[in-house]
Amino acid sequence: MSRSSSAPPPEPTAEPPGDPPSKADASADSDLPPSFPADALEALDLLEVLGWMAHKASTPRGRRRLLEATPHMDPEAREQRRRRGQEALNALRAEEMPGFAGSADVEDLAAWAAKRLLEGEELLALADHLDLVRLLAGWAAAHPQWPELARALLAAPDCRALREQLRASLGRRGEILDQAHAQLGGVRKTVRRVSERRARRIEELAVQLHRRGALRQRLPVQRGDRLLLAVKATEAGRARGVVHDRSHSGDTLFIEPGEILELSNQISEARALERRLEEEVLTALTRAVLDQRHDLILGERLLAHADLAFACARWAAETDAVYPELLHGRLKLRAARHPLLLRQLGAAATESLSLALGEDYDLLVVTGPNTGGKTVVLKTVGLLAALACCGLPVSAGEGSQLPLLSGLMADIGDQQSLESSLSTFSGHLQRIVQILAAVQPGTLVLLDELGTGTDPEEGAAIGQAVLEHLLARGALTIANTHLGQLKLFSLDVGRAENASMEFDPATLAPSFRLMVGVPGASHAIEVAEHFPLPDGLLDRARALARRGDGAEDLLVHVGRVRRDAEVLRERAEAHEQQARQSRRRVEEDEELSRHRATLRENEAEEAFLQLRRGLLGRIHEHAASLAAGLARAEQDRLRAFLADLQQQIEASELGRRWEDFLKGLKKGDVVYVPRLRDRLRVEKILRQRQTLKLRGGNLSIELPWREITWVEPPPGDDP
Repeated sequence: MSRSSSAPPPEPTAEPPGDPPSKADASADSDLPPSFPADALEALDLLEVLGWMAHKASTPRGRRRLLEATPHMDPEAREQRRRRGQEALNALRAEEMPGFAGSADVEDLAAWAAKRLLEGEELLALADHLDLVRLLAGWAAAHPQWPELARALLAAPDCRALREQLRASLGRRGEILDQAHAQLGGVRKTVRRVSERRARRIEELAVQLHRRGALRQRLPVQRGDRLLLAVKATEAGRARGVVHDRSHSGDTLFIEPGEILELSNQISEARALERRLEEEVLTALTRAVLDQRHDLILGERLLAHADLAFACARWAAETDAVYPELLHGRLKLRAARHPLLLRQLGAAATESLSLALGEDYDLLVVTGPNTGGKTVVLKTVGLLAALACCGLPVSAGEGSQLPLLSGLMADIGDQQSLESSLSTFSGHLQRIVQILAAVQPGTLVLLDELGTGTDPEEGAAIGQAVLEHLLARGALTIANTHLGQLKLFSLDVGRAENASMEFDPATLAPSFRLMVGVPGASHAIEVAEHFPLPDGLLDRARALARRGDGAEDLLVHVGRVRRDAEVLRERAEAHEQQARQSRRRVEEDEELSRHRATLRENEAEEAFLQLRRGLLGRIHEHAASLAAGLARAEQDRLRAFLADLQQQIEASELGRRWEDFLKGLKKGDVVYVPRLRDRLRVEKILRQRQTLKLRGGNLSIELPWREITWVEPPPGDDP
């Protein structure tokens, strides 16, 4: 279809009111501040987890918001996201989630509308989207127990006039309907009438010429919009008309008979007019979209807030995640697991992690064997802290607390590079220099294999100096190391603590369990006992070990004591976790009971109003006809009876509430009309006539009071 006949109006440049661009809308990694470097977030697997969450979103913008989430966001926006997410999780548990099917990429459509006419399918997608906005507003109105979600969904403009214009102009497949333009139906009727006439006439000609042996085939041939006859070249004189084509051999000519040519020209002219009229319709609809572009984009953004919340709720249900409490400078994880390990191995095969940072100590030095899980500890803590700062759920247990970070920096993995001539040590040191330059109070710093790649004593000295500097700057730090000197670091430094990955020397297998407060011994001699070393070698090794400073024996003794204490602490935390879960179930049951009570009350009120409407309607409908055939005295008694009956109805508790509702009704209020299954706005109150003038979009109607109600439609109804 040609797009040159009319141009859409220029693209609006102002942003929609009420939803200014946020950090979450910026996708470029370069937009991140130096305190949240993109490479650190990537090393912590944040991007992969955000992609996982985004797959559970239903709207295009909801998916984009999740993919663009960043821990560096406005505190108020973060708190609103958290509250919406917690409400969505409660709605999921109560099996009250709405559907988001039918959402369109409104911002993209609005951008295209500024450059070209929108196609029927695109406009139909927009109409479906506006229907979704309306349905979600009805869901929100029926679920006031979740106010943050309701606030977002009810604030989305429904663009009723545009929706009705689109529905009146488009069919189920995006085709333009006859009634969309005053002339369109007539033009299409002409096309059908002339096409039928042409089909009949060419059929008659084909029969005649075929009987005379002039045709190669009986059926007409269609080329584009033209109907042709395959005529033998030797019989061309019998079929007078225009030759459009010939066969390769030249034996067959494809001829459009003269009278058919005239009919085809009429059809072509009518179809050209039809296309022009359709283009006028598309132009008007595209202009209408641009006129309401701000409202459309605002509505899409508000829907994306809710969609993101429900996507996170689905993810949280899959990973048994929670929304943690956010505090300044305090980190406390209970039964935390890395979500990607959960997805790969399942909860039963993934060891949980519990630790605290920022209360009794700000630095945790973790030791343990290779492949024992030290790096997983760093990634789990860093990832969950980043998710919490994004306002998203974390795969941890109830009671978990995470800090509001001023920054998150990590040196994880081998930083050596042949291209830049960096050794492992130089690569780590280069990253540490960047961290020390940007660190500030409240920054979470994660250091993997601190001090490795060089002489152990010098590496330990540099590592200790780095840790002391981070403590002095007020950072929260977790560092992994193999160096024995750093194992004893926390024994002499305040605000520091040791931890180790549990290791079973009998089986030579790590348990992947973090033991906070338990310094890690090397277990080298115990491991060596499982290998066939020469006689006397192990005895000599033990003797040499005893000649040392006894640090290893001290670590073993302290570790044994701390391990016993850790077991007792974990038992206490398990009991506390059970108590929290029991309290949560009680609160959820109470919330569900309140919700059900509200539904029952609404159902009772609606039943009363339906009964009231029916009784009063029958009284008004039949009172005059019943009285007409009665004597004067009997008429008076009938009227008195009906008046008493109406008074009894009005005197009930719900009746009094109805009267109060009518007295408080004013212009601009929105009421629900059950018969129309729609909400309409009050334009005028005619109290003497006991009627209301109501408007909804282009609809203006006057209804008696008994036709309206204050009760919202039941959940799931199309309002």
